[in-house]
Amino acid sequence: MAVPAPVASITQSTELAAVQERKRRELIRWMSLQHINAARPTVMADMALLPLIQTAYSDAALRELRRELDYLMECGLLTVAEDYEAWRLKLTRHGIDLVEYTTPCPPGIGRPASLT
Repeated sequence: MAVPAPVASITQSTELAAVQERKRRELIRWMSLQHINAARPTVMADMALLPLIQTAYSDAALRELRRELDYLMECGLLTVAEDYEAWRLKLTRHGIDLVEYTTPCPPGIGRPASLT
């Protein structure tokens, strides 16, 4: 039985939105890792990272960024130290290896394919 056109259009629209949201999360994670790596050996504050993420997603909020940073922390790629209301971010050796393309990229992070 065929699905009526308006229902099919809504389903396709919902699927597209889900893919776009996933791509956004993955890119925010990758960009965060890159920027934190660029700040090494110093730690980076989440409030310093937010404007860098907003260059790609102007509507990105601190809550969204912290959710993705929490994901990266759970993956063991970075450490988070809370200092009053700020988060201090530092890559682990696994995070550094990931950014430097010396280890495979786990799912959930939008790292581009290596050129070599």
